[in-house]
Amino acid sequence: MPADQPESPLHAGALIGREVRDRHGRIIGRIADIETARDTDGRERVTALIVTAGRWGRLLGYERHETVGPWLLEHLARIILRRHTTRVPWPDAHV
Repeated sequence: MPADQPESPLHAGALIGREVRDRHGRIIGRIADIETARDTDGRERVTALIVTAGRWGRLLGYERHETVGPWLLEHLARIILRRHTTRVPWPDAHV
C-alpha cells in the first residue's frame, strides 16, 4: 500500500476478493485472508495477505498452514488449496 495515504480504519470486507499485483504490475491473485497482529497501542494491524491464484473464494481457513481439522479436509487442503496460495507481506502488497 502506498505510504503517502493517511491511515484510516480498514475493513476486511473491503479487501477480501481484491486483486493483488506484484511490483511489476502483474496480478498475483486475489485476497483470500488477512493476517493481523496487535500493535503497541492495542490496535490490530494488517501484517500480511493470503493470496490465492486459483478461483477459490474464501478457503474456510484451510489456506493457513497452522489450521488443523478433520484429516480428509486437511489432506485436500494440502493438495488442492495451498498449492496456489501465497503469503504477501503488507508493505509489499499492491492492492
